[in-house]
Amino acid sequence: MHHEPLARTTDVLRLVAARRDQLSPALQRIADTIARQPQDVVHMSTAELARRSETSDAAVSRFCHSVEVASFPELRSLIAVALAQGRQPPAVSLADVQHSTDLATVARAVRNAHVDAVDLTFAQLDIDATASVIDAIGAARQVLGFGVGATGAVLADLDFKLGLVGVPVTTTTDVHRALSLTARAGADTVAVVISHSGDTRECLEVAQSGVEAGVTVVAITAIATSALSRVSTHTLRPVAHEPRLRSGGTASRIAQLYVVDLLYLGLLARAPQREKAAADRMRRAVRGHQLSDRA
Repeated sequence: MHHEPLARTTDVLRLVAARRDQLSPALQRIADTIARQPQDVVHMSTAELARRSETSDAAVSRFCHSVEVASFPELRSLIAVALAQGRQPPAVSLADVQHSTDLATVARAVRNAHVDAVDLTFAQLDIDATASVIDAIGAARQVLGFGVGATGAVLADLDFKLGLVGVPVTTTTDVHRALSLTARAGADTVAVVISHSGDTRECLEVAQSGVEAGVTVVAITAIATSALSRVSTHTLRPVAHEPRLRSGGTASRIAQLYVVDLLYLGLLARAPQREKAAADRMRRAVRGHQLSDRA
């Protein structure tokens, strides 16, 4: 498991806030205790944190692993560094938004969630894994993209951007089509499967179909321990704070789009002169569809 980005950025308080709604009720109580009393938690023992959060020593250990920290002493150290740098959990988050919340507060919460989506994804970015995925896509005969629900918007962006760099790509939200495509593919294919939780049945089925066919399967999912991550060849991890009740939230889409942008720019950097020539041809091709007069 890749810990270096978290240790480098030390923004553990925002990571705890982002992961909170994906945790079990017991681990949520630990997250809430940390959010309310980060200065106190720095000086607590494992037993004291367990008592304050009405959990157990084992739950504290599970919580540390859920935010990809090896131990509670390491977590305390990261919290101390975050506090010393003036970092705090977001003052207003999407979890605070209720039906009666005023619009200014809603706007601030959405802004915080979207900024956190990029910052946290960058903080946990595995450069080596990202580079491996870019290499695999660059060498592939074709790329297949699959996701369900709101990930359709991310698939459209993946389709558009890979097309810009000359990668043959097919994306779909139809599980039957995705299963057919992956079953007929082979080792020269990369399948990109997008799922925020990594536990969507259709996404897991498509990934497994790809693995059985010898396809390189890339999971874009927030949870490193998810079923999708475990079966995939590579996992890229967009991190976003999405309350459980906010189905298809935009923050997770923004984090996923950030990852897609990295893949696109990484591919673009492999052959900049060739891509510049292709971009020039594209601009000339569409020039006739642009209005010449600008108001």
